[in-house]
Amino acid sequence: MTTTARTGRNGGRWLLTLANAITVGASVAADWNGSHVFNKRWPAHARFHAVASLATTASLAALAVVAVWTEAEPAPDRRVAGRDLAAAVPVAYWGAFFPALLVPGTAVDDPPHPVARVAGLPTNLLGAGATTLTAVGGWLLDRRLRG
Repeated sequence: MTTTARTGRNGGRWLLTLANAITVGASVAADWNGSHVFNKRWPAHARFHAVASLATTASLAALAVVAVWTEAEPAPDRRVAGRDLAAAVPVAYWGAFFPALLVPGTAVDDPPHPVARVAGLPTNLLGAGATTLTAVGGWLLDRRLRG
């Protein structure tokens, strides 16, 4: 593997690592507080699901990062490579924000906890889109340079 290919390959790995770190860090920062997990207005079972979602996301993201950095060149017959898992976790987590908006009665924020907006767009949706694109970009870069 040439130095350029190795640098690019590591660039893809770093983008995938970044997307997974953001997925865990931002979801914990957004949900492990009074607006979600500790919201007294939420039923106990809804809070249970919030914590379960955070634990699932953290577990899968950690596995994905380990997979993308420890995987040797994948055998041609392997169907799923580390890069696939490392891209799938943030795409599945953040990408799910968009179809969720199509369900009547859902919202990106709950009073009294409004989500900040930039140019009228909710920052959680901007972040979801950016992190999804980071994961897809890392996956494409790693895939292209690995061949």
